[in-house]
Amino acid sequence: MKKILFVLGVLVFLNLQYSLFLENNNISDFIYLKNQNTELLSKISKIIHNNNILKNDIQELSLSTHALENFARYNLGLVKKDEIFIQVIKK
Repeated sequence: MKKILFVLGVLVFLNLQYSLFLENNNISDFIYLKNQNTELLSKISKIIHNNNILKNDIQELSLSTHALENFARYNLGLVKKDEIFIQVIKK
């Protein structure tokens, strides 16, 4: 009787080891998905940081006419009446 229980225990153990290492959702899949999750979380944190920067820029541009004017001048090349626009081209 003890031999039969021992053989059954060994078979169950081998079956568990097979499923742990060779079937779908095994240890290597777990490690791969864990690494991928870490990479995605770092990308998400960078995107959240960029979104916060853009939200601050939007808030600053909507509240301050001076900031809006500077943004239009530097990024869009707009000039006021009676101003001369000079563009410096760097080599």
